[in-house]
Amino acid sequence: MPFITSIKSQKRKKNRFNIYLDGKFVFGLSAEALAKVNLNIGQELSFQEINDLIFKNKLGKSLDRVYHFLSYRPRSEKEVRDYLKKKKIDEEITEEIIDKVKKLGYINDLEFAHWWVEQRSTFRPRGKRALRVELRQKWIAPEIINEVLNSITDEVFLAQKAIQKKMEIYKKLPLRESRQKAVAYLQRRGFSWETIKKVLNEK
Repeated sequence: MPFITSIKSQKRKKNRFNIYLDGKFVFGLSAEALAKVNLNIGQELSFQEINDLIFKNKLGKSLDRVYHFLSYRPRSEKEVRDYLKKKKIDEEITEEIIDKVKKLGYINDLEFAHWWVEQRSTFRPRGKRALRVELRQKWIAPEIINEVLNSITDEVFLAQKAIQKKMEIYKKLPLRESRQKAVAYLQRRGFSWETIKKVLNEK
């Protein structure tokens, strides 16, 4: 069986180590993983042990990438899966990562959906119809979408906020044209006809 001839710290990443078997580099491990498996120079490794360690190395590197990806903003499970697919991470490792970050609470589609709707409501107001489409595209479960959208109690306020700046332009137009443009704008942003009527009748 191969045996460990050297364990060297990586030059660029001091928290990672290169493992050499029979004088040849075979795989790397994080400092945490290395401490857990307790490898030593001169130790013999079976091919199964080598394969397991290579898997742990790939898993560790992929996890680091995912943690970095999650650091920017909340993500849905689909976004994480799409990211891993883009990075060409194999299915077995992907499932391990998804399971781990779920257990840690780093991805939670209910919390993500609430965050998404809150961000939209604050910066780019959308009607429930548009929000439903966006959340479906994120693969959010229908029951979660319904729960989150039911928490929106004042869609009229969101529509007023969405159209506020545009009305400064539209009010310079003839009344009929102004109304047509306002209706079209709010429809594109997913507001219902009932909501649009209430908004325009208040103008």
